Amino acid sequence: MPTPPAEDRATRWAPWMASPRAAWVLLALATLARVAYLAWGCPYTLIEDEAHYWEWSRHLALSYYTKGPGVAWIIGASTSVLGDSAFAVRLPAAISSALAGAFLVLLARRAVQDPRAPFITLACWLLAPAFQTLGLTMTIDGPYLACWAIVSWAAWIAIVDRKPWGWAAMGVALGAGALCKYTILLALPGPILIAAFASARTGARGRAMLGVACGAILFLAAVSPIIIWNQHEGWPTIRHLLGHLGLHGGDMPVTQGEGKGWHYNPLWTLGLIGTQMALVGPVLVLAALGARDSWEARRDQPLQWQGYRLLIALSLPILLFYLAVSFVAEPEGNWPLAGFVAMLPLAARRVVAGLDRWHAQLLAWRALPEPRPRAGFFVRRPETPTQVLWYAAVGLGLFVATVVPRLDVLAKLPVLGPRIPIHRFTGADVMALHVEELRASLEQETGAEPFIMATHYGRASQLAFYLPGRPTVLCSSSLMREGRRTQYDYWPATNPSAAPGLLGRPAVVVGSTLEEWQRVFERVTLVGTLRGDGKRNRPAFLAYGFRGFPAGGLKDLPEAPTPD
Repeated sequence: MPTPPAEDRATRWAPWMASPRAAWVLLALATLARVAYLAWGCPYTLIEDEAHYWEWSRHLALSYYTKGPGVAWIIGASTSVLGDSAFAVRLPAAISSALAGAFLVLLARRAVQDPRAPFITLACWLLAPAFQTLGLTMTIDGPYLACWAIVSWAAWIAIVDRKPWGWAAMGVALGAGALCKYTILLALPGPILIAAFASARTGARGRAMLGVACGAILFLAAVSPIIIWNQHEGWPTIRHLLGHLGLHGGDMPVTQGEGKGWHYNPLWTLGLIGTQMALVGPVLVLAALGARDSWEARRDQPLQWQGYRLLIALSLPILLFYLAVSFVAEPEGNWPLAGFVAMLPLAARRVVAGLDRWHAQLLAWRALPEPRPRAGFFVRRPETPTQVLWYAAVGLGLFVATVVPRLDVLAKLPVLGPRIPIHRFTGADVMALHVEELRASLEQETGAEPFIMATHYGRASQLAFYLPGRPTVLCSSSLMREGRRTQYDYWPATNPSAAPGLLGRPAVVVGSTLEEWQRVFERVTLVGTLRGDGKRNRPAFLAYGFRGFPAGGLKDLPEAPTPD
């Protein structure tokens, strides 16, 4: 990018951001800070999903029931080098965030003419609350969003720069992303439509076909483990995805609006929109305004518009898809997050242009004689909507970066503390210690070796990680009356109906009710809530003499009679 003249830099907002090194220094510092925090300063135990994906990494396979194998392979690679520790599990999250940031910098250098845009794009990525959290928490979303950023960059190379190798890079990134989360395929419709439209107008279709073919082959090669595993298992992932959306043919019963056809709750849509505002913050508004600015510039800047519309096309399908989903089921707040990744350069374009105008107003206002008139709404000096939004984004981002890493400190405060759901992030090690004490006392009482079983996959995985020796923990979710199928059902050692040598043994069981456990054990005693457990309805029990689950589990059995 050309460097603006000295006299121009003197009147521009934050000219130091134009240095090519500025964004890379910011990315390096942020990544080093995250790695140091995860190594020495993180007070949180693995959350349920993190522990469950670690459990997957102990059973490496071509694919899994709910997701592809990407997250398990990544965690497995990290723990094989660094050992089974929370740091080793989470380190790939910080690396994934850094990878996404790097490709967003490369994308912004091409997409926005202003040399400050890469720094602002990276800052938006680092400041948004959800993206911050994903840089510290190892779930499927971190690597998935990194692949989305690479897909966006490769699509620009292929379509705007018209370099066929961009299609090959795009195929690799799409395949890698699909190994983590299948919805990365929603990044594909926009580029395909734009490429087809552009090729029809320019007659350049033939030059891109070789790259497209290479990209398709590389994509199919990348996702072949998922296809092979599902073919062998009868395509259970399809049933899971349908069940997740509350549709017929899924692995969950369709109960919404039984006998009444389509049922809609407006709170599903309103909740989805509100959650996006909370997770992305003011950066979301800046991205939306940047997209509007790009649309308005399509006539005055036709060449730049060709690139801007690609960024919008990369984002709209997934955002519209989950908006549509909210009319038939209640979506999770994190599902549409990838739709904002390619929009960040547009947010940066809005910021640098808007703050240049604000900076000019500020210089003009400061040149006025005292007393200067009030020119802003919140403060005396001039303000603009873009400047206020940017300051709000920076303020919120710094607040989240300062407070969220140590919520345990805030949880000790007398008034604020009880309102912080700290139990979602801590206590798994304490729960495991309590379970180990119960297991030891049960072994001493019975003289037999107890096994550990939980009704929820997340609790089973946390116990497996934090119990001494990291033993095998069974999960009975699919066998319980209100449970559903999980990955644990595919491993004989963790499936209560398939694991050998369980009959007659005692157990420490977690979750469900006394009545349900009495159907599969000779005698059951309620222990109550485990130490460190802040969730309701997951009591622990001491169970004696395992009799086994009936065929099909407890779902089809009549309810136990209520004692008089």
